[in-house]
Amino acid sequence: VEESYVMLHDSAEACCQAEYQWIDVELCTVRSNQIRLKKYWPDKTNSKCYKDSENPTVDLSVQIFDTASECCKVGIFWLSENECLSASGVTPEVTAGSSKFYVDWERMKCVKDCEGAAPCGGFAHWWEYL
Repeated sequence: VEESYVMLHDSAEACCQAEYQWIDVELCTVRSNQIRLKKYWPDKTNSKCYKDSENPTVDLSVQIFDTASECCKVGIFWLSENECLSASGVTPEVTAGSSKFYVDWERMKCVKDCEGAAPCGGFAHWWEYL
């Protein structure tokens, strides 16, 4: 090293921990080692989660999650989990909803919390009381 003020570290992980405390250490390490991360990050502007290995985040301070479901629950909390998963292109494991009914004010009737033909009205939003 030509410059004496440059701090050297034994690994990318050690460098990330010491020099980039505001960035998720795992995300920093995989970017430094040019490895694809098979985890999810929330795009709060577009209300969906992306798999980092398919659509890498440019914001290295973003929170990352092990599953799309966890990303939706925590990172995109204003949508129901099923709405977020659907917007993210992930098929929800449970697509039946709660099978309870809620008011659809646009249609002016009660609909079932599920996808499909009537009486299903789509998945309820988090603010709808079931």
